[in-house]
Amino acid sequence: MPSSTRLDKETEALLKKAAECSGVTKSHLVRESIRAYCTRIVAEKKRTPWEIYQSLQPIGGSGHGSRVKNGKKIMTANLEEKRKKWSL
Repeated sequence: MPSSTRLDKETEALLKKAAECSGVTKSHLVRESIRAYCTRIVAEKKRTPWEIYQSLQPIGGSGHGSRVKNGKKIMTANLEEKRKKWSL
């Protein structure tokens, strides 16, 4: 399906240079770039908030010891406790 996109001069020059370096057409490079970018966005959207949070945690701990490591269990227990309290 044909599509048209306007690019500023800097982006057009970068696209042209990248296509030349890759040995592909600009159209091919645009298609592949959009496909890769959109695939990543869709994959991110499918992740749960907990998975996103975990991916942002620094490796090696945050100084909170087991609270970070067991955060999901702690959070689930706290929410379950509140749910029980409100259901009475």
